[in-house]
Amino acid sequence: MSDKKNRIREAMETVLKAFEDNPEKVALAVFKGNGKPSDAWSFFNRLIMYMHDTCDARGFRQWRQAGRHVKKGAKAFYILAPIRKKIPVKVKKEEEKVNENGEVEVVEIEETIYVDKLVGFKPIPVFRYEDTEGEPLPEKNFSVKIPYEFNGII
Repeated sequence: MSDKKNRIREAMETVLKAFEDNPEKVALAVFKGNGKPSDAWSFFNRLIMYMHDTCDARGFRQWRQAGRHVKKGAKAFYILAPIRKKIPVKVKKEEEKVNENGEVEVVEIEETIYVDKLVGFKPIPVFRYEDTEGEPLPEKNFSVKIPYEFNGII
């Protein structure tokens, strides 16, 4: 088996082991709604956060805005942020115009529009709540109810 396949298999086994005894982590990684900045993150970034044993992680400035500061010596972990670039795309359109003789002509017009394209990812350092000090965060009462059909699966 190739080295890449082995690394993928190891990563998946690590994820499964981490959630084996803690179905709440799975629910928290899947469901959003607790009002934290991580709600806007992708599923995999939230998964990375829960793999680092925290339910809240933010960047240095985000913690400062929340009235907290990162403890000296705390180590960041990294999530992946998409890098998008606007690229020009030429599009042909047809328009009807009235010519000098009063006749309606179909004219082809070429126009340039800009489209967002995903060009890669960049690592973003974030710190766990447990590695910060300061003002207590406002708590929202957030609970996840697992539908009955899934109770035996998790």
